[in-house]
Amino acid sequence: MDKTQLESCFTAHSGRFIHEWQEFLRFPSVSISDKHQQDCAQCAKWLLAHLAGLGFSTRLIPTASNPLVFAERSGKPDSPTVLFYGHYDVQPEDPVALWKTPPFEPTLINGRLYARGAQDNKGQLFAALKAIETLIMNNALHGTIKILIEGDEETGNMQVLKVLDQERTLLKADLVMAADTGTVSSGAPTITMGLRGIAHMTIVVSGPDHDLHSGVHGGRVPNPAIALCKIVASLHSPDGRVAVNGFYDGIKPPSQEERRLANANPLDPVWYQSVTGVPPVAGEQEFTPVERTGFRPAIDINGLLSGYGGAGSKTIIPASAMAKLSARLVPGQDSGRILKLIAGHLQKQLPAGLKLNITEQGIGGPAFRGNLSSPSVQIASDVLGELSELPTAFLWEGASVPILSYLPQIAGGEAILVGFGSESDNIHAPNESYSIEQFRLGFLYTGLFLSRL
Repeated sequence: MDKTQLESCFTAHSGRFIHEWQEFLRFPSVSISDKHQQDCAQCAKWLLAHLAGLGFSTRLIPTASNPLVFAERSGKPDSPTVLFYGHYDVQPEDPVALWKTPPFEPTLINGRLYARGAQDNKGQLFAALKAIETLIMNNALHGTIKILIEGDEETGNMQVLKVLDQERTLLKADLVMAADTGTVSSGAPTITMGLRGIAHMTIVVSGPDHDLHSGVHGGRVPNPAIALCKIVASLHSPDGRVAVNGFYDGIKPPSQEERRLANANPLDPVWYQSVTGVPPVAGEQEFTPVERTGFRPAIDINGLLSGYGGAGSKTIIPASAMAKLSARLVPGQDSGRILKLIAGHLQKQLPAGLKLNITEQGIGGPAFRGNLSSPSVQIASDVLGELSELPTAFLWEGASVPILSYLPQIAGGEAILVGFGSESDNIHAPNESYSIEQFRLGFLYTGLFLSRL
């Protein structure tokens, strides 16, 4: 199908598409919460029935957590096989008080649909599913399409990989597609050529066996909260570099062409501060902001907790202090090795009289970097060129979609990542939304791309 035909179909059926999208969004499929386990299961069953209604053979694949939804529709033998990936689970809705509309009652306001998961990933996923449906209804889908939709992406739970590894034959494909990414700040259509890997840990510094009076004991008892602050501060040098010995060893640098394309869409610091509230001034200053997130690793503190946090004063020396850390990694870094390096660095900084324990740690997946010379990248670039007057951008994203680092290896094909998310969508935050126009662009892109394979 060509662009005009797809646009006509979207105009004719957009009302139904939005209605079904709203139905999908009403499932509070919060994977991180045990109380929503049944909601996740119901959402998976809804997807299964929906895809079966489009002519796919379907099955639920059980995991140690939420089930995987798998669907397949066979095409012509000489046509490529595409595996499309998405996830039906969503982030928690907290803090609910900051939502202007109920998070699981999708509300259309000024051309944007507001709900948890409106963009990430139900909106982006559903736009692609509606494009696939449209191609099927018009006898224009020639290749074999496999669809894999997971329910644990937002948890970082990688136990699903054990299941996927056992299903290599089922998942075999020439190409892996996903729409769980966004565009550059200019709004230009964007091909995501890389994702950072991720590893995380929780550390606890402990000292006295109970909270102590700071007047009686202050000055002679080592304070876990003070120690924790010093320990985590030691992770970075004053120049913004990570100070963990060996952290940068083996990093695969970008090519000159990758660096050129990344910097062709520089980060506007004024825009960045307008959407985040802070300027992009942290990190290694010898690299541009887009290089820092696209090609360089980072360590961040995700949470700190110790002592008293209520109103007024409570003069104690806390018995313990906790920090949650995460490392975003690039090609050439081994996640397990990095966790050991960080743990060793922290232990060396520990003051006398205190103990440091790692109570939790995990690996969310390695970094991914695509191939600029791939034919699928050229097809995607050509299609996106028809959807916007702005030139197609190439983005090496700082975020992580852990399973997408593994799926190409499991399926045996390369990955192409194109999404239409933006900062204004507020994913992972109150008042998440996705515009009908973004949904339309995702629909058109998927339809045109699959038509040209």
